[in-house]
Amino acid sequence: MLLDKMKNFFNRVAYINIMNPYTEGLLVTIILCCVVLLVISQIGLTHETTRAFFTDIEYYEGVDINDIEAVFRDGEIALQLIGIEPTEDIKVLLNGFQAYDFTEQTLRLKVRNNCLVEVDGTKVKTPFSVKIIEVSDNIATNCKDNEIELRSGIEVLTRIFLK
Repeated sequence: MLLDKMKNFFNRVAYINIMNPYTEGLLVTIILCCVVLLVISQIGLTHETTRAFFTDIEYYEGVDINDIEAVFRDGEIALQLIGIEPTEDIKVLLNGFQAYDFTEQTLRLKVRNNCLVEVDGTKVKTPFSVKIIEVSDNIATNCKDNEIELRSGIEVLTRIFLK
């Protein structure tokens, strides 16, 4: 009895025509509206006032295709180790990846635009400080004389933005 009812239900469902001309036209209209809305929103987000209204981003973060070489420009900063002797256990991380070791009291780094500079002192038990003592002219970030104190951890020193 139950088996016959289930069989009849599935037989009826199999004969329903979902793709009739009305449904197809509705789907095409919805897809076209979505594509038009996508194009309008992308155009709107390239203008400063529209972007600031709809998002929290005040300035355009991307790189203009005509200025693609700006992606590959480097800046330079110099870090000084304070309160401890240089050791390979103190690492400098650029965007979360190990890039340099403190083998000298002063370390010069090459950095790119939108680069996050961190210091890893997890293997060192003695508290110490790291200070930015010099920055190149093409760095827009006001980070000279920034100083952090580490007590066996990872600390963010600065984020670099180039001019």
